[in-house]
Amino acid sequence: MKKLQKKLFLSSIFLFTISFQIVALAKVEIVLGLPLDQNLNLKASIPETSVSEIILSREQYVLSYNKNRRSPNWVAWKLERNLIGSSGRSNNFMIDPELEIYLKQTNATKSPVNETEYRGSCYDRGHQIPSADRTDTQTNNETTFLMSNMIPQTAFLNRVVWEHLEQYSRDLVQKQGKKLYIIAGPIYDHDLGFIGPQKDIPVPSKDFKIIYVLNAGQNISDINADTPTISVIMPNILQDGSLPDQNPQDLCKPLNIKSADKKDWEKYKTTINEIENISGLKFSTNEAKI
Repeated sequence: MKKLQKKLFLSSIFLFTISFQIVALAKVEIVLGLPLDQNLNLKASIPETSVSEIILSREQYVLSYNKNRRSPNWVAWKLERNLIGSSGRSNNFMIDPELEIYLKQTNATKSPVNETEYRGSCYDRGHQIPSADRTDTQTNNETTFLMSNMIPQTAFLNRVVWEHLEQYSRDLVQKQGKKLYIIAGPIYDHDLGFIGPQKDIPVPSKDFKIIYVLNAGQNISDINADTPTISVIMPNILQDGSLPDQNPQDLCKPLNIKSADKKDWEKYKTTINEIENISGLKFSTNEAKI
């Protein structure tokens, strides 16, 4: 963890690094870290959005942070074989130090979420880029545990259906020799309330994910309208299919996942157009579904 903190602290020297080659930055407050045109996790154009965003551009991923919701708008990353290793799960949830420095410097009214603020809510700290997608080094794995990468997810969404798609994605890489470019984020089209000591972390109603499936020798510049994609919108629901606000007494109940269908994520397949319609984001590439 000390190596991660040192690395992020050094990157804070470049707090005001902005790539002017990026289009559609009208809502971007700042880009922290790598210039976006040097980040290999994302195409040259970021998703367009109408909400304010702070871009955290890191070697491990690119993250759009919403300081009002105290949560990510979206997270984008690359997944290939050499990024899946043996470092294991660090499990060190922590406040995002680079984001914390910036918000303090700008006298922002809200701070980044710390590792304790989900306590008592019965919601999981749901990774957007999963821990298991960055196990090549301990430092890379630790960056996935920064709280800026988390949204409140029900245990069923986080540990069952969302996890099944994550594992399927890694199988594509490890067993079929694919390279993936992935973007995921929350959707707020139904009010599920707020969590945290100040009740200022909104609970998303859904979580989306878009996966561009390339061959190992291809790169992000090869993504086009013919690139196979997997697109899903998964509701933030309890195991019985109900919304948490319908049965709040069941939110903390333990899961029964012994007989869970590993292909259950397939019923949530959708299109990029539908994700755009309900998320408010605009992506630059159409899809050929698989």
